[in-house]
Amino acid sequence: MFARIDVDFHPFVRMCTTSHRYSFSMSTAPEPETHDVSVLLLTGGTSRRMGTDKASLRFGAGTLLDFVLGRVPAGIHTVVVGPNSGHPVQFVREDPPGSGPVAAVTAGLACVSTSHVAVAAVDVPLAIPWLLTVGLKSNSSALIPRDADGRAHPLNALYDVKALRDGLQAMGSPTNQSMQSLIAHLKNIEYVQASETSIGEQLLLDVNTPADLERAATLLQP
Repeated sequence: MFARIDVDFHPFVRMCTTSHRYSFSMSTAPEPETHDVSVLLLTGGTSRRMGTDKASLRFGAGTLLDFVLGRVPAGIHTVVVGPNSGHPVQFVREDPPGSGPVAAVTAGLACVSTSHVAVAAVDVPLAIPWLLTVGLKSNSSALIPRDADGRAHPLNALYDVKALRDGLQAMGSPTNQSMQSLIAHLKNIEYVQASETSIGEQLLLDVNTPADLERAATLLQP
């Protein structure tokens, strides 16, 4: 059964394509603080340094996408923005494909009906599990981690869905816009140092090169 989701909050949003629940079972998946949260996973970005599509990289017994989706607990609605890999989750593409992370978030958000959404890129494999164990303060629009250099990572963060939609509407066209430009339209953002979280700097472990992939495989032992 396919689900149609009508969206009127932003003129640049495309319709969702499928509505299926992912059924991976992994003992390492954390229990989310609430099921009023969805996962929005971005997989469609270019990868010049890696030289190939990151989502399909061999990682453990499967692919990097397998690993990341396998860490989402059962019952959490998951939307993947990127090429349809055949996994039984909800897929959608930004319009046009390759038009940047904000366009991808805009497309994926059309499929979300929860109050909060954990947004992450597939090449940051530990972000989603941590984001699903934290919550937002009642007046916060987002919880965004910072790395050791103090740089914010809005592409791996927890958002209030209404605030995120308002921010998208305020910025206009999402095509080729940066996430930094988007969060400039949000108020009351919480920031947290990755080093102060329960998993430390590994929260923002980023797989950009073959060496990064090897390091991640050693650390995570999938």
